[in-house]
Amino acid sequence: MGSPRMAMNGKSLLVLCGVLAIGMLPKSAEAQEWRFEPILKAGLVSDDNANLSARLDEEVDLNGYLLEARADIKYSLSNITSFLLQPRVSIKEYPDDSEFDSDDFYLRSTLIHRAQSSTIGFRVNFDQQSVRTAERTESDLEIEDPDEIPDDDTGRVGLDGDRSRWRVSPYWNYQLSNVSSVEATVDYFNTSYDDIIPGTLIDYTDTRLNLNYRRSISSTTNGIITVTGRRYDPDDVILEENNGYGVLGGFERALSPKTRLVAMVGVENTDQAMGQSDTDLIGNVTLTRELETIRLFARYQRAITGNGSGTVELRDTLNMNFNRRLNERISAGLGVRAYQAEQIGEFSTIGDRDYVQLQTQFTWYVTKAFVIEADYRYTVLDRSPAAGVVGVNEQRSNSNEISLWFVYQPKTAPRL
Repeated sequence: MGSPRMAMNGKSLLVLCGVLAIGMLPKSAEAQEWRFEPILKAGLVSDDNANLSARLDEEVDLNGYLLEARADIKYSLSNITSFLLQPRVSIKEYPDDSEFDSDDFYLRSTLIHRAQSSTIGFRVNFDQQSVRTAERTESDLEIEDPDEIPDDDTGRVGLDGDRSRWRVSPYWNYQLSNVSSVEATVDYFNTSYDDIIPGTLIDYTDTRLNLNYRRSISSTTNGIITVTGRRYDPDDVILEENNGYGVLGGFERALSPKTRLVAMVGVENTDQAMGQSDTDLIGNVTLTRELETIRLFARYQRAITGNGSGTVELRDTLNMNFNRRLNERISAGLGVRAYQAEQIGEFSTIGDRDYVQLQTQFTWYVTKAFVIEADYRYTVLDRSPAAGVVGVNEQRSNSNEISLWFVYQPKTAPRL
């Protein structure tokens, strides 16, 4: 499988990133609006059930080496135009189990232009990952943008093959008055799978349009109304596309100068096969707090999401991270990622799932540029059989993963 219309291999991506990086570096020392921040990481990892198998005799115990390189290329001009290009490559090598080696490539780019009463933004992301990496979303202690939290993993990490995914997301914001504004956002995903067993994961496109109206109620509170529509289109001759539309209302409130709360609630209707439809309650609650020694992000979301199962699903998701500086050189973090996914419709390659990952991390800033990170993750995945499958019971799998990273970041200021 695999969609040739938007495919790009890893070598092409690296060449593109290199050309763009070289072309965008400042031509002179006076070009102060440009910043180039490289980050190099090397590490060791051990996972006692890397394929999240429910059978003890099929568990894969991996021990290997990690190498990651990333560059943040930033441009800013008088708070009018800003640009970010972030190429990253992640290499995993397992000497005793080389069939699980992987080279994963990522590219993030964001362009924002501000005018007197409007803002235009454009985001283009590309990922090329092994299925084992792509279909198992990890807890993240560095969440900054809730829109970047992935919600398209299926938990099918025991499959060979690769996944390529494009995300294109333009948006436009217009200030109607000093108290109100409107915004239009399009989120387009194109996902394809290569070298996998046919019928296990399905190529698809997923497009969502959001129209937002925001109005200031007081100096600390904004009211928000969102109208949303989506189209999920699996690349399969049997499966049908899913169309949906919904509405949400809520507010954004500054509880203090360092604490912000956003709450939204609404409904979304999803069309199904044979003229049927399904209406579900959706919404989200997000709390952020950032102090000198503490950083907190917590988000609960109930949404209709699409993935490689061939249909959409109703997903309840909890993401939380808590970071605290213990002293000038050491910080600790706790992360939680959990979701409950329920299939919508009668046709799907996977069943309902319950997923929980707990993460703890200790960071030691040996110097400002050299950092050591110790990370532990415990993961549990409960799976029900797909609709129509008989003779298969619910399955539970769990894994323990320990990693040790050595990080060199000569131009990146520590978050805590």
